Amino acid sequence: MNQIKIGAFISERRKAKGWTQSQLAEKLEITDKAISKWETGRSMPDLSLFMPLCTLLDVTLNELFAGECIAEEKLKEKADEVLMDVITNWLGHDKWESKESDTTPENVLEIENVSKLYENVSITHENILEKHKIENNSVLAVNNVSFQIPHGSFVGIMGASGSGKTTLLNLIATIDKPTNGTIRISGQNIVDIPDEAAAEFRRRHLGFVFQEYNLLETLTIYENIALALTVKEVSKESIRPTIQSLSEKLDISAILDKFPYEVSGGQRQRCACARAIVVNPDIILADEPTGALDSHAARQLLDTLAMLCREYSATILMVTHDVMAASYCDRILFMKDGEIKAALNREQENKQTFFADILKKIEWIEGESHDVLEVVNP
Repeated sequence: MNQIKIGAFISERRKAKGWTQSQLAEKLEITDKAISKWETGRSMPDLSLFMPLCTLLDVTLNELFAGECIAEEKLKEKADEVLMDVITNWLGHDKWESKESDTTPENVLEIENVSKLYENVSITHENILEKHKIENNSVLAVNNVSFQIPHGSFVGIMGASGSGKTTLLNLIATIDKPTNGTIRISGQNIVDIPDEAAAEFRRRHLGFVFQEYNLLETLTIYENIALALTVKEVSKESIRPTIQSLSEKLDISAILDKFPYEVSGGQRQRCACARAIVVNPDIILADEPTGALDSHAARQLLDTLAMLCREYSATILMVTHDVMAASYCDRILFMKDGEIKAALNREQENKQTFFADILKKIEWIEGESHDVLEVVNP
């Protein structure tokens, strides 16, 4: 898949409509910067924007991925080529690595009948009525959600903007409290934790990987990682060898003395992964961790997260709307309108097969077929 060709095609179709980048951005409710990145081949549209973009530009999803208009008689043939090109370019080739164990792992996270109702909400977005149940200016952002995550699992939550996935992540992170239900992390019901004790709980039990890295720019990469250990009162003698060993695994040992602004986005994000895992948290919460990365750096990061599960027995919950990112997980939960609509286990599939299964599940949830998805489920 030629990202530069796709970007040029988007630019060509936009200009044919007589629109500026700002006008297209306004129609999609995104920033001008995002359009500029697409058209110069530096990034691809988010999954949730593919169909609105195609509708606005009067092209099919196949044509968007191909970066060219396709004659009707060649549509089926080209659709097959496009789908396989997308999967191969995004995912590469891999084999399933079984996580065999003689015992059933204990659940690190247990969510039971969790709901979150926001009251007296000012409705400023016309689409919110389509995404949430509204009554008396109240928004039911999360609706009766239940699931469990065993130790050592890599679980993804997928959903479009407004589906409730980030709200759910905030509830698990003790940043917000549910209206109803229980959330247990390693057996402790975090709903009962007082607000003044929540920060200490996060330091002791949770690791975080954010889209925008959240590193301290005035500290070196080494110091950013060391800070997490210092806060957890790890002995000074243990800090350096711990960081050196982990940094070699994450391929960041050569940049430990550099500042975040001196390294690439992918390196910053791997530093964030090191900071998250180094304190041995009960669970790592990753919020759209690949959102600010190019495709190569995104694959490196996802390989890193999978390695943390495999070699460090980390438990990871990742929120994403990206099918490529989701294909690295062991299990996917699909959210829509604040509810878990479906779940999908990877079983013994490789990433390519799991990627196709995710597309089929999204198609089923949405209840409609869209171009390239039809090839997956003929």
